[in-house]
Amino acid sequence: MNLTKFNPHFNQPGFLHSTPLGKMVSTWTDRGLYRLDWNLGLDWNLDDLAESCECSADGPERQLDSLLAEYFRDGIADFESVQIDEDGWTDLSTQVYRLCRKIPAGKTSTYKRLAESVGRPGASRAIGGAMSRNRILIVIPCHRVIASNGKLQGFSAPGGLRTKQSLLDLEQSKGKSP
Repeated sequence: MNLTKFNPHFNQPGFLHSTPLGKMVSTWTDRGLYRLDWNLGLDWNLDDLAESCECSADGPERQLDSLLAEYFRDGIADFESVQIDEDGWTDLSTQVYRLCRKIPAGKTSTYKRLAESVGRPGASRAIGGAMSRNRILIVIPCHRVIASNGKLQGFSAPGGLRTKQSLLDLEQSKGKSP
């Protein structure tokens, strides 16, 4: 994958990661990955902001880029080593995102199961709300969380449920979790 650095006029540098589903944008702080998304709501052409990447060969941006390439090639990648900046998360979101990171590729969980796991059995909607605010797609695999009836529900990335299904299909067809 080709890693491109840009300055989106935020305090964090941004990096473009090419994927089969479109360019993803990652932003970083000194605490780790702050955002990974297909859609930042930007109304300018990111390619116009691009500059050559001056990140180190073994820096976290390159590591993420390699992991994304592996994920989209093989349907599985180990994102556990990616340090995440949890700034601004509620206690519930922090608990839920940490649990979500443990859902293996090719498997799913439900909003209800996650709610029960954090000791809030009636909080399925709150879990759904936390998933809808997930700013670190793929690394925090909110696409693996489905409704209790087995149906797909909610996905805030561009393409919505179609993108969610594409990611699940990729993991089912290629990825084999240990």
